Amino acid sequence: MKPHYRFRSLLVGSILTTIFAGSALATHRAGDLPLPDLITPGDYNEDGNLDLAINLSGYDSIAILDGDGEGGFTIREHIESDTLPKGLATGYVDKDGYLDLVSLCKWGYAIRIYRGNGGGGFVQVNELKGDGEPSRVSLEDINNDGILDLIANAPDEGKILIYLGLGGGGFSKSALEIKDLGSDDSFAMGDLNNDGEFDLAVIERLINITKTAKVTILLGDGSGGFTIASQFTVDRTAPTMSVADLNRDGKVDLLLPGAGPEDDSGLYLSSYLGDGAGNFALKQTIDLGTGALEGVLGLGDFDQDGNVDVAYPITFGRNMRPSTTLLTFRGDGTGRFSQDQSIRVGAGPHSAFVADFNGDSHSDLAITSRVQGTLSILLGDGSGAFTTHATIHVSDLPRF
Repeated sequence: MKPHYRFRSLLVGSILTTIFAGSALATHRAGDLPLPDLITPGDYNEDGNLDLAINLSGYDSIAILDGDGEGGFTIREHIESDTLPKGLATGYVDKDGYLDLVSLCKWGYAIRIYRGNGGGGFVQVNELKGDGEPSRVSLEDINNDGILDLIANAPDEGKILIYLGLGGGGFSKSALEIKDLGSDDSFAMGDLNNDGEFDLAVIERLINITKTAKVTILLGDGSGGFTIASQFTVDRTAPTMSVADLNRDGKVDLLLPGAGPEDDSGLYLSSYLGDGAGNFALKQTIDLGTGALEGVLGLGDFDQDGNVDVAYPITFGRNMRPSTTLLTFRGDGTGRFSQDQSIRVGAGPHSAFVADFNGDSHSDLAITSRVQGTLSILLGDGSGAFTTHATIHVSDLPRF
């Protein structure tokens, strides 16, 4: 059966995911709340419907949810992880035709690789050592050998770590290191200079300069090497970054949201247009008042006009109190955005993911809520409007 779902990756050329072998909830919890963060998509049980994996950073586990193709999701299991799972990625690591999972833990300093069996189950086949409280991971073939490689950040060490894939689920034991990147909390991957190779955009918190960030663009050479092409500063922190063609000129652009965790300098959304050579210029900044964003944006074409639109979860509002607001923005095809809906979701919305969950060819939304411990499914009508379809408590045990 061919999948009928459609989805856009949160980062161009990369889908974020993670999972661990085991059963039930982890016994070495980082906290007493589930704290769902990132959403990772894939048809893990090969029934033609999109399934989801969500890291529960408070429970040190991953929730696996089976999709029914109509917008409904049922928890299959909780898979035990190491301490404070943050980075998630999925891909065909061992090339057996079944999706595999990679999990990265911020406090466990562990990167675990899990082989999928095509029925929704996973077994650990490899573990790598992370470094510097890693929080983001991606799977891409950066050296063009037909095997996925693993890219992870190391914020406390100011590095990007690259483990070259060996096939069969294996990776090089020693990482290639890109150094001197400061506190690189997040990164995005895509072809930033139109040469057909994967490049890196890295966000660095400038620790000695209050509430300021720097973006470094590193161009890939197709053999696993990267060279700095350009840098620019942002006058507020940015916890994440998205890459997409915002002005429909065939060149990759950047979206930066913020402010980041523990930063009350004000919420914003900024677009930067790329010139196709690895340079970026500010197009627009929208100020959104006080508050903070901790997770990632959801990108898709909500109103089916061919332009990129944005789902923006506000994690904290005024005085750093948990928010219940998800904003949507419509793109005009030039790199500019205008605010559209304000949607009420569960408390502390963290990350957004865009896909067609019910097969009607309209973009839908999935939103994790850290404080409430839920996943909200919002169905779109193709005009840019969304209505709540389901609210799932991700800490619930499987019902089989």
